[in-house]
Amino acid sequence: MKRDFQQRLAKLESQASARLSHLLLLAIAYYLGNPTEVDSPFEAYAHALGYPSWNELKQANEKERSEVEAREVSTYEKLMAKFGVSQEDEWPAITDAQERMEAGLSDEYKDHLKRWIEWGLRELRSGDENKPRDSA
Repeated sequence: MKRDFQQRLAKLESQASARLSHLLLLAIAYYLGNPTEVDSPFEAYAHALGYPSWNELKQANEKERSEVEAREVSTYEKLMAKFGVSQEDEWPAITDAQERMEAGLSDEYKDHLKRWIEWGLRELRSGDENKPRDSA
């Protein structure tokens, strides 16, 4: 029973981390990527990182991952500064900024976040998050 509880707790922690990652991707796309009505959040995210398209970001990531990671860190710092915080701030200030980020997203971006969360919860409940997907 204790082992089952620990496994479920680890899954919940993983989901919380994934939710934050999704929120930050969407916030970077929305606040720094200058999205248009036709841009997907992924396209806007690529623009925020200085790439002309999501495909070019993926290609750059395959060739020079460290360059993409450096751009991600820089863009994350810009996002945090836009909301008046930095990584050196106390956790309550950072979570307040994250709440403001989420609250200011467009309805479309909030819907994306909601769908990602729902998908993650379905995976968590099914216990299949680590099993390979059927391609058929």
